[in-house]
Amino acid sequence: MRKNIIALSAAIALSASAALAAGKYEAEAAGSLQPCSASGDAACTVADAAASGGSYVNMRAGSLTFNVSAPTAGFYTIWTQYSQTCDDSKVQNLVVNNAAAGTMTFPMTGPYNGAECGPASFQNIKAAGKVKLNAGANTVAITNSWGWVSLDYIEVGPYVPAPFTVPATLVTPNASDNTRKMYRFLRENFQKKIISGVMTDNVMQNDGKYTAHTHTSQPEMKNAFDASGKYPALIGLDFMHGTGEQANRPNGGGDWFTGYNNATIALAETFFKAGGIPIYCWHWRDPLRNSTHDQSFYTKETTFDLTKAFTNSSYDAFNTSSPEYIAMLRDIDEVAGFLKTLADKDVPVLWRPLHEAAGGWFWWGAKGPKPCAQLWRLMFDRMVNHHKLNNLIWVWTTEESGRELEWYPGDEYADIIGRDYYPPNNQQARATGSLVSNFENIKEIFGANKIIALSENGSIPYPDSLAADGAEWSWFMSWNGQFATQVNTAADWNHIMNHNYVITLAGMPGWDKYDAPANIRGSAPAVKNAAAVSVRGHRGVLELRIGGTGARSVELFNMKGAKIAVLSRDRLTSGNYRFPVRGVSKQMSVVRVRMDDNRVVTIPVRLE
Repeated sequence: MRKNIIALSAAIALSASAALAAGKYEAEAAGSLQPCSASGDAACTVADAAASGGSYVNMRAGSLTFNVSAPTAGFYTIWTQYSQTCDDSKVQNLVVNNAAAGTMTFPMTGPYNGAECGPASFQNIKAAGKVKLNAGANTVAITNSWGWVSLDYIEVGPYVPAPFTVPATLVTPNASDNTRKMYRFLRENFQKKIISGVMTDNVMQNDGKYTAHTHTSQPEMKNAFDASGKYPALIGLDFMHGTGEQANRPNGGGDWFTGYNNATIALAETFFKAGGIPIYCWHWRDPLRNSTHDQSFYTKETTFDLTKAFTNSSYDAFNTSSPEYIAMLRDIDEVAGFLKTLADKDVPVLWRPLHEAAGGWFWWGAKGPKPCAQLWRLMFDRMVNHHKLNNLIWVWTTEESGRELEWYPGDEYADIIGRDYYPPNNQQARATGSLVSNFENIKEIFGANKIIALSENGSIPYPDSLAADGAEWSWFMSWNGQFATQVNTAADWNHIMNHNYVITLAGMPGWDKYDAPANIRGSAPAVKNAAAVSVRGHRGVLELRIGGTGARSVELFNMKGAKIAVLSRDRLTSGNYRFPVRGVSKQMSVVRVRMDDNRVVTIPVRLE
């Protein structure tokens, strides 16, 4: 993602050529700007001979609105020339014709010493993969969210759609009939309709007995029903209170936490029997149980260090005798027991652990992508291979930081890609937009071969916008509390839940009436075999070592997930290989190797 791709051949150059032929709009012409002052925080111009037109805009706390002309109504892509030398990535809001269209992510383009932004270093990226423009005049605004990005210009080019190829089988081998039914329902309705959902908070009745709510009495579900006359089809639950110091307090001190956890399990069962879809996340409290803070899943509230669970800084192998590893495995086994209770009753769930890892605010993501991806693989291996759980549909939650494929554990470990999205306060009035730009970005990054869902959200996109823009999220799930009851108003719920594009609980088919397809799979991958490939970039050559049984293909991607080149479509046996990568700018990239056993290994590499 460090630079727009300079392709290896004319055939590979197609996506880049779209930007080069596009309409170009200078940032300094996007508003009434003044020269920058040393202490100024607004958008201001900076003279620079390296910039297009001799200057660029230093967008700190300011925003820019471009007046864009489109020859015809339809979808377009937006490319931008920018500099960002202040952090790993910065996110800004995208507003098209005064409606929220999602976000733009600007990865680092040059050196940053951890204290001050470095000098300008321009790069070019495809910042928004799909935006809808009217024929003639339009406004495209990049508005402040994180700030501190310098913009040289934007280019508006054609949008070229790519079809989805979502597999019919789950990553869990020998999945139960009901699990396959649920996945088939998700797959069959993907790109056709959106499934309605809401996250829960209170799951127990106030009777002193920890009696579980049903979906008709649970407050967030009931709020949606009271507003619209319909219940959401998907209910969000959390194993937050199932592990950690709180659930294990002696002498009955942890009874409330245990009661809450058990109530979620009971609610998942009754909701599935009513025809709905339960989804679980896991706000995983400090595995060592040193922190007594109720939110010890946050990095700032625990001293738990994931890297101490590994043998070395390459994070290739776990130190199985370390206290951290032992504690994590104990918690994974405990949660596997909760999920086994549901499996024994043939209740499938969407399983979404380690969510929002790339944000760094949770301990499982605080130490970077590689240990987190290995932890996901460990959890998968433990739950699927050791505990033989067959009722899980695995949901990976991605960010759009520019390092998505570094974080991603691999196609063989996830069935669905989710994206959590909460618009900033100043965007709430425009937050019913489809977020099509984010959807398209995730589609490109992950190769259009996974179902994509709005796995958590603040305001709910309006279905009219979703259908018109082709933002084909599988489901939405409004977060609990004020998001369900205030951010999404009664009028919002009434409009959304009674729209024919939205699937509610009343529109579900009934699981006993829904057929399960055949699901023939081999063995689940073991975590110890997760990395059978090593790679090194050196002076225009990519050096690859392949272990195991060999590989079927080798591809090179930029950090935004766009394919740079196919390096090999021939079967490669175990051994060492060298591939030329001439004509590609210096950048961080990702090598994706599909092994003979169909595992996919992704490894970041710096091209020099």
